[in-house]
Amino acid sequence: MKISKARAIDLIASRLAEDRGEGPELAILGVSETPVGWLVGWNSARYKLNHALEDFLVGCCPYLVDGDDGSIYVIPGETLRTSEWQTMFLAQYKGVPLPDVLLETTRLQFRKSGRIPAMRHLRRNAPMLGLSQADQYVHAIQRGARPPEELVLLTRVPEKCPPLPIRRLTGPAV
Repeated sequence: MKISKARAIDLIASRLAEDRGEGPELAILGVSETPVGWLVGWNSARYKLNHALEDFLVGCCPYLVDGDDGSIYVIPGETLRTSEWQTMFLAQYKGVPLPDVLLETTRLQFRKSGRIPAMRHLRRNAPMLGLSQADQYVHAIQRGARPPEELVLLTRVPEKCPPLPIRRLTGPAV
């Protein structure tokens, strides 16, 4: 990581000082390293000192300081607890494609039984794909390529309650 823990703490401390306004003094509660950067928890300075519930500020979502460039993001608490937030972050801000959960099983079906059974397997597991789209998907596998992203997106089952988005608060700090 290009951004050190000390630099991440400095960036968040500055951010908290800006955000304070007329409210209570804010403080960093903890910092943990992740593969994508530094996750920083924060709350009121009084809560940090005494851990009394009356001093606890509700809604203090953790910040992520990007380990590459120092950009600051806010990660909603439920997103952090209930989803693959790092995968989400990498897809949303770093251009890393989301994993294709059907790719490997469809590839195995193609190798084992051929094109038509692979298309059947794909359409059974991704009913949003039409016949020609399933054909394009399997054709990409046949060529040894990754299927086009627009087809991969159709293989995902929409979540009933998707995670809240990660938001960028500041741009690069390096």
